[in-house]
Amino acid sequence: MSRIYDNWERLVAAVLRKQQLWQLFHEQSRSPSILSEASSSRSSSFRDVDFSNPESSSTYWQQLEEAVANSHKLLPKLVFISDFSPALNVEDVLLVSVELLGSGTFGSVYSLIMDNGVRIVVKRLNSGSISEQEFKRHMDFIGNVRHANVAPLRAYYSSNDEKLMMYDYHNKGSMYALLHGNGQTGEFLAHVDWETRLRIAIGAARGIAEIHSQNGGKLVHGNIKSSNIFLNPQHYGCVSDLGLTNIIETTFMPTARCYAPEVESTQNVSQESDVYSFGIFLLELLTRKSPVHVNLVKLVNSIKSKVRTSTVFDADLLEFPAIREQMVKVLQIGISCIAKSIKKRPKMYGVVNMLENLGKMNIGNSVSLERKLVFVEDGNVTFELEDMLRASAEYLGRGTFGSSYKAVLRNRDITISVKRLKDVNVTFEEFQQHMEAVGRMRHENVVQLRAYHFRREEALLVYDYCDQDSLYALLHGTERTLLDWETRLKIAIGAARGISHIHRQDGRKLVHGNIKSSNIFLNQHQYGLVSEAGLAKVMKPVSRAVMRTPNYFAPEVKNTRKTSQASDVYSFGVVLLELVSGKPSQDTKKEGEVISLAEWVQSVISDDWPAEVFDIELMRYQSDKEAMARFLHIAMDCINFVPDYRPKMTEVVKMLEEISGVDRQDSPSIESRLEDLLEDLLPTLTV
Repeated sequence: MSRIYDNWERLVAAVLRKQQLWQLFHEQSRSPSILSEASSSRSSSFRDVDFSNPESSSTYWQQLEEAVANSHKLLPKLVFISDFSPALNVEDVLLVSVELLGSGTFGSVYSLIMDNGVRIVVKRLNSGSISEQEFKRHMDFIGNVRHANVAPLRAYYSSNDEKLMMYDYHNKGSMYALLHGNGQTGEFLAHVDWETRLRIAIGAARGIAEIHSQNGGKLVHGNIKSSNIFLNPQHYGCVSDLGLTNIIETTFMPTARCYAPEVESTQNVSQESDVYSFGIFLLELLTRKSPVHVNLVKLVNSIKSKVRTSTVFDADLLEFPAIREQMVKVLQIGISCIAKSIKKRPKMYGVVNMLENLGKMNIGNSVSLERKLVFVEDGNVTFELEDMLRASAEYLGRGTFGSSYKAVLRNRDITISVKRLKDVNVTFEEFQQHMEAVGRMRHENVVQLRAYHFRREEALLVYDYCDQDSLYALLHGTERTLLDWETRLKIAIGAARGISHIHRQDGRKLVHGNIKSSNIFLNQHQYGLVSEAGLAKVMKPVSRAVMRTPNYFAPEVKNTRKTSQASDVYSFGVVLLELVSGKPSQDTKKEGEVISLAEWVQSVISDDWPAEVFDIELMRYQSDKEAMARFLHIAMDCINFVPDYRPKMTEVVKMLEEISGVDRQDSPSIESRLEDLLEDLLPTLTV
């Protein structure tokens, strides 16, 4: 090798690793190495060396140095495709970290990390009786298929008993992993928005159409399925494992429902069967059901009317009615692809045209907003995005969904609060629809969303800036403010009114999703003011294991996509406990044990007046002792373990107002009172 070793320890380590990789490779282990028979036989001659005692045999060390120095002469060539300029060579491949990614129709797939940091994917084929000449001829042919939506073959290796193919490593994984997660690790299923799914479908269709145009229009992929489709750098689908059906004969398993009914083995594949397999993939994108576990053709054929069409779609997609028409059209394309009659299936270039026409309606809308700030509800445009980006900003903190900043637009004499969302997981159309719904909320106890800026990677939300600190800072900050009982009660009433108003929006389906004391502020009348409503619906789900403040979330909430109005009530109950106890939502004991405030309060309540629960600052208000007890009782109702037993927010508002005896000066606005009246009347109205 050209590598220079500083000392004998590194030399021995290199030879040991080479020998180990050879053994793993040729003993059918999970981890292949890319070594020739010649090099492996030379490596094996060192198996009996006692490396722990190098002085006992200087001859061996001389042999080792010669073996390593000359090993490149013994290796068959790694053949790099066309003009590809690799960042690795045969010597690099000797020293690798190997990980099994999975086994497929034609062999096993491994991820290799070189010492130089390059990561590649190696496909080890079940080569059978493929001649080296035939293999090399076919590799040179498919290596010349160059298209943005076809994963390029980078290199190949061939010996009498080993056939290897090298590809780029896709760090986002296959579409199967994206849609269905990793069953072995229990990896959480992420939300996959409609724009992403449409891009995947368009890209994969383009790649297959390109394949079908090769070799005089006769080339077939033959193994199209979600585990062979990845994301390219432009976030479009990219097809891998090209052309193996042409050189490897195998019988497909009956359970492999991604293959056309006429296909029994690789000898029966055709461009028409590729179209069928792509149709199955479209159904997989729409339903998020794996064809390994569900007969998607049978599922789709069970639809008897347009009304029932929605029953096949992924529930995550059904949350966005604006995309339903496009989903139905993609479903229709998928159904045409899986026609039982070969002659009735469309050509792939026709499928590409149909999908691209849909894409023009959806993809690219966000591009027009790349440098635009969108004001909600026809708000007055008092500044532009450039003004905001040039403003002096003060970092306020990081929350569940992103970071918050205070921005001062000096040339406009405006102070705003900006929320930077880093994991937006919906399309622009979905984001816009949701932000418009949030922006329509006009209530004195909800912080007003003024504008938003959307990009695929992140989004910015602009709110009115709250001059006063958050409730969390007032209760638990370094400069804690002494809050009297009346102020605490007003904070609770105001926040409850705000949350109740949020719950009445979007057909009474809107959820705040992240209620906590750091998202509650004080308005000019010292009533609670709720901020950051409705973000959970547009963000990448956050699992409970990595939540920054898990103890605000109800027990049934395993991730932020599973929040509900009932879980909002639970979260508000924890805020009420903070107000009455003066303690944070969780506490860490000296032993390192973390206990939630809700659990602690439940463990110490034994009578009508559990003194240890109440903040010592409240002990001055003995005349309000009964009101505090009722307040605590409301909080305990809110944190009931069973969601159905928790009160509605309208009920919480009424109970808190009854405790306070709200006077006319501080009563809610006419609009809020009318909404409350309607809330009471609706259950009694009959048609």
